Amino acid sequence: MPRYLRWIAAATAGITIQFAFFIAVGAVAVGTGNKSLSGFIGALVTFASSMVTIVAALGVNDWLASRYPLERRPAAERLDAGDRS
Repeated sequence: MPRYLRWIAAATAGITIQFAFFIAVGAVAVGTGNKSLSGFIGALVTFASSMVTIVAALGVNDWLASRYPLERRPAAERLDAGDRS
């Protein structure tokens, strides 16, 4: 699986998890009668949203990388293509 497809899948998973996180937090906030999340709780929700998104994206990328590893090209083929890695 090419790297760019892994990155697209990871970004999509992160955005989806962030959306679900905000829906869940909004449901809890409305359910408790607190219509606005401000101050420390608002900052905590914003920070947690970022962390949930990053962890989900990295987890999906790692899982895809372990399941579909990159194929190594022979050294001669890499040098012909100008790749020095």
